[in-house]
Amino acid sequence: MKLATLDDLLAEIGLGNAMSVVVAKNLQQGEAVVPTVAQSNHGHLPIKGADGVLITFAKCCRPIPGDPIIAHVSPGKGLVIHHESCRNIRGYQKEPEKFMAVEWDKETEQEFITEIKVEMFNHQGALANLTAAINTTTSNIQSLNTEEKDGRVYSTFIRLTARDRVHLANIMRKIRVMPDVIKVTRNRN
Repeated sequence: MKLATLDDLLAEIGLGNAMSVVVAKNLQQGEAVVPTVAQSNHGHLPIKGADGVLITFAKCCRPIPGDPIIAHVSPGKGLVIHHESCRNIRGYQKEPEKFMAVEWDKETEQEFITEIKVEMFNHQGALANLTAAINTTTSNIQSLNTEEKDGRVYSTFIRLTARDRVHLANIMRKIRVMPDVIKVTRNRN
């Protein structure tokens, strides 16, 4: 971000186009006012290390630890963490001053909500078997919706908790081996 005057910088901060904490940290380190994605090799900001910065996880792509992520600066929401392939942030390279390269804190023990889609044969007890399999993975189901595709197959959309991509992969593997399951995918958008 190249601004002509201090007043221009303060206006950008006031409008929410630049976060004051990020600007201050970069000025203290003698770097550009707002790091861009291209500068991501010069010190990623671990999410946990974002002291004093409001962080929100995007509900559109529901990133979890292990996913490649990027943060979008949003007025009132602080840094909104998205999966790098999220449709809602396509073209972020056009406004690099509104984005920051971030990475997951390796020490996080928080559980995150993610969503999967399971296509399976429709018969009595199939849904009960599916929820029982998820229960054995120490994941918690937040919501579950089904849609009938035809008389024999239905799609189940499940929001559940996962610690990271490895945990989610284990959950999906447990579901995938069930005899009634046709396909398991992760929903990102």
